[in-house]
Amino acid sequence: MKYNFVFYTYGLCTMFYAVMAWIFWRKDNSRMSRLMFALMVALCVECVKDLPFLGENSSNSSFIWNLITSIDMIVIPIYAFILMELVRPGTHAFKKILIHEIPFLLLLILYAITKFELFFWVQVGWAAIYGTTYLIWTEINIPRYNKLLEERLSYREHVSLNWLQYILYSFYAMLTLWVISCIYAYAGVEIIYMYGTLIMWMVVCYFIYNQEQVNDELFNKTDMNCVESKVVDDSVAVRIESLFVDQNIFLNPCLKLSDVAKMIGSNRTYVSNYFNRQKQMTFYEYVNRKRIEHACRLLIQTDDNLNAISENSGFNSLSTFHRVFVKLKGCTPTDFRKQV
Repeated sequence: MKYNFVFYTYGLCTMFYAVMAWIFWRKDNSRMSRLMFALMVALCVECVKDLPFLGENSSNSSFIWNLITSIDMIVIPIYAFILMELVRPGTHAFKKILIHEIPFLLLLILYAITKFELFFWVQVGWAAIYGTTYLIWTEINIPRYNKLLEERLSYREHVSLNWLQYILYSFYAMLTLWVISCIYAYAGVEIIYMYGTLIMWMVVCYFIYNQEQVNDELFNKTDMNCVESKVVDDSVAVRIESLFVDQNIFLNPCLKLSDVAKMIGSNRTYVSNYFNRQKQMTFYEYVNRKRIEHACRLLIQTDDNLNAISENSGFNSLSTFHRVFVKLKGCTPTDFRKQV
């Protein structure tokens, strides 16, 4: 019965990883989709590889189990590069994965040839250090990524990485459980690890699949090489104000800093300085203030419902409109309308 449940668990995981590999392969040609496809294929192959060794009559040799675990560790750099691609999209080349794979492959080959157990434990230790390093690195870089969003985008739906904070805690738990499963080769621990990983990847795949690609908007080499000016020309300021006051460009729910830069014939760094230095707020904050001002006029002058007002004010969703309105006005849109 115990082994039947183990087979069922591995079969369930195999099907899930295979389906997700197909979905990400069909999604698009982005770097993230290709990384997710590679990881899902690798996890699927690992599950299939383990099946012959799960039965009651299978070998209980510690060398075999250690070798299986050693092979599984080869995919760890792909995990790391998915995290890197999320917080620093488009800044890491695929060839770097091969460089990161070298220690894992070298230790695997040495252990397979010599059967010297020290090589296996060195690989386990290196995997734990490597994984922990990139989990911490990701946690440090999430606020930086979200700050860039506020400086360059007027929306955060399907681009913010706030969800990743909770996923990282799950990664920590899975990494700990994985180390325990390496030390104590029990079916119960393995099943808990497999189900925990499966649930975690269901959540991760959902968010990554819906994550909008904003590589060019956030990490542009031309803008990064621009020398930041402390003073924004008055004519530029006048043109930007005209776009917001006369043309109401903030009503575009997908407005980007690059759109404003193109409209006035400038670069994004220069326009970003205008909001950060002269307005003392990010692009995201400035646009949402304009949207809320417009929404207040609609709440006073019309009988439109909140969904229509949210949409006509440039918000992507009612929940975002409600959250921003409460933050800026200190009350809900409904209460504001009643008070007026």
